[in-house]
Amino acid sequence: MQFSISLSFFLSLPLSVPPPSFLLFQVTKARVLLEKSAKMGHKSALGTLGYLELNENNNVTGAVHYFNQSHKLGDTDATHNLAVIQSFYQSFDSDPLYAHKMFRLAAERGHKDSAMVSAEQCLFGLDNVQPNCNDALRYLKLLSSNNHLVTRKLREGSRAFEDKEMTLAAMRYMVLAEAGVEVAQYNLAWLCQEYPAEIQYAIPDCVTRYSTLSAHQGYGPSQVYLGNLLARQGRWYDAARWYSRAVNSSIPEGLHGLGVMALNGYPGNTITINTTTYFFGSQPNTTLARDLWLQCFNMGSEDSLLGCGLSLLALTLAKSCPYYILSVISLYLLSVVSLAAVFTLVSG
Repeated sequence: MQFSISLSFFLSLPLSVPPPSFLLFQVTKARVLLEKSAKMGHKSALGTLGYLELNENNNVTGAVHYFNQSHKLGDTDATHNLAVIQSFYQSFDSDPLYAHKMFRLAAERGHKDSAMVSAEQCLFGLDNVQPNCNDALRYLKLLSSNNHLVTRKLREGSRAFEDKEMTLAAMRYMVLAEAGVEVAQYNLAWLCQEYPAEIQYAIPDCVTRYSTLSAHQGYGPSQVYLGNLLARQGRWYDAARWYSRAVNSSIPEGLHGLGVMALNGYPGNTITINTTTYFFGSQPNTTLARDLWLQCFNMGSEDSLLGCGLSLLALTLAKSCPYYILSVISLYLLSVVSLAAVFTLVSG
């Protein structure tokens, strides 16, 4: 029973969350034992085999086979994982209506991630699914009732940070981070980066560890952060993949990062974003940079309008203005942005 609980935890979405470390040491041996357990009808073993098929063998069809069996045995995580594959895996013949049905089924069984997705889909609707505010509210209530402890701990961490008690804030976030809450993982990584001297206890590899965990769980800001971290290390191939994941999580900064790579000729090989494939070679490509920044700008958020808007403006001016004029304009724009930020802080 203890074994099934620990495995079920790591099969929560997203699917890229790694299984327990003891499984990764001897995957072949573990697989033999898991297959024996699966034949005995152990739903968590079936779910773990699905995870291994997807992440170790890149076999989506095989993963669906195992997740289906586990789902039929009542495994809520498997139900949720089937919905995710149907929704987001481009290599699979997706079915949005079936995915919606599975998200709702997992939500009814208490899965918090499925409850959030179901609430959003019911609120905004899908193709052939009309918006339903009552259903959306019901799923939000389910989510709230299942996560009162998480909400309280996040609030406690936020209060500790506001009171400048960085060690206490880090401890509050760490409890949730180790339990797999991606927002807490991101907050803890940020605290370790910005206030390392004010946290009394040493947290080994804090920034990289927790930002990576959060990014693997599909948290967009962490995916951008990890992309930036890898870019600073010159690991362009890996950086490009995290930027693209952030774009697929609707984070405009991912497109901005990819645009910077294209403009400077940082090689990231082939990247697919929303079914469109781009090639990042070792030569600067201003056309690709402009296309990516324009997509970013058109997302319409404050970050995309400001960040990508300024990048597009600088790119346009660079083609038509001498360098010294461009420098003066850039300094002027920077001063305007800085004054706007100060005004926002003061008025807020």
